[in-house]
Amino acid sequence: MNQPGTPSLNVTQRYALFGILFGLLFPIGSTIVRVLDAGLNLSLSNIAAVQTTEPLLWVIDTAPLFLGFFAALAGRRQEELQKTNTELINTQKELQTIQSSLRERVEERTKELMESTQKTERRTEQLKTIAAITHAVVNIHSLDELLTQLPRLISQSLGFYHVGIFLLDENREYAILRAANSEGGQHMLARGHRLRVGQQGIVGYVAARGTARIALNVGEETAYFSNPELPNTHSEVALPLKFGPETIGVLDIQSTETSAFSQDDIEVFTILANQIAVAIQNARSFEQAQRAIREAAIASSRLTGQAWRNVADAIRTKGYRYDGIRPQPLKQTTPSPSDDDALTVPVQVRGQIIGRLKVKPSSEAHRWNEDELAIVESTAERIALALDSARLLDEAQQRAAREKFLSELGAKLGASFKLDSILRDTVEELGRFIKDTTITFQLSDPRHLPAESTPENQNAA
Repeated sequence: MNQPGTPSLNVTQRYALFGILFGLLFPIGSTIVRVLDAGLNLSLSNIAAVQTTEPLLWVIDTAPLFLGFFAALAGRRQEELQKTNTELINTQKELQTIQSSLRERVEERTKELMESTQKTERRTEQLKTIAAITHAVVNIHSLDELLTQLPRLISQSLGFYHVGIFLLDENREYAILRAANSEGGQHMLARGHRLRVGQQGIVGYVAARGTARIALNVGEETAYFSNPELPNTHSEVALPLKFGPETIGVLDIQSTETSAFSQDDIEVFTILANQIAVAIQNARSFEQAQRAIREAAIASSRLTGQAWRNVADAIRTKGYRYDGIRPQPLKQTTPSPSDDDALTVPVQVRGQIIGRLKVKPSSEAHRWNEDELAIVESTAERIALALDSARLLDEAQQRAAREKFLSELGAKLGASFKLDSILRDTVEELGRFIKDTTITFQLSDPRHLPAESTPENQNAA
């Protein structure tokens, strides 16, 4: 090892030095041999004399120079080889480092691709499940049935411990549990479980803000509402049920595993929540429409019944009986005892029975076949339509006649400028329009009116 401060020699210099030292052995050895061969004593004077008298020794004396030169060339070549070898070793190390780095990067990339593939496959499966759930409930128009089916389908399809659906009340003060799949959820439904919006639990938080929230570990979540009915819950996600900008409820999903949900799940579950919100709103709209139709039908039936009661009171002939010879008018609406064995079909208009069509066989042994029954029933339907159309036409004609009378009366009275003429024309025209009546019109002195009829007393009342 070189001492500190001592200059070190490179390979070329070492080889040159060794070559010179080795080359000196030739002139020294040949000189000693020549002195001894001449029978002289080995002394510096004899050595010098031999060197000056022997030209061959001069040639041999140049050997160190040549050997040093050739040794230097060999040393330079060796130095270049060592340098090349060192470069090759360094290059090999660099290649090994690069290869190791590439291997690590490939492994990392492969791992990332596998994770990405797993996430994509998981999301694809979730989307397929959501599509299946949506397809299963799309034709359910009853809100109660829809809410009953959804938690069960979601829990079975996605494999979660508890699924609950909360809907906001009219005042948006409470999120009320309307459906759940778990046994604990059923107990909560039975006791009318509800959470105050913005104050209780993750559900209340989501209902107030309209944004999803995850509790990866409910034991560390400050907003978590500890529910003794659901003791196995370890993580929870709540998503708003939004119809347009309005939050109408919350979808609550709970798992027995810690960190069972991720931000990717929120994106997928938001699609599910939006589909549920649309289905709930559609069911509500359908029920409201059905309720409006029923109310309209009831009102129409009531008005139709009142109109036909007025018709029944106004006409004298209540119907006709045909015995195979000629039609005979009926003056009463109560059935006769002889009609007990007749085929009776009600004539209905908007749910109101306005008459009965009776067909009595001439022989007691007669049995009605399907064609006869169908003809009688179809006839009853057409009678109902024709009678109601005739009634509506009659009412329209009466309204038109009233409007025409009032228009003509107004025009006639407007053309007269005398009080006597106006009074006479009024009673005359009104008497002509309303048959079999006596019309009287008499002016009164306001001073002689009863006290309760004066404007002052009416205002005071």
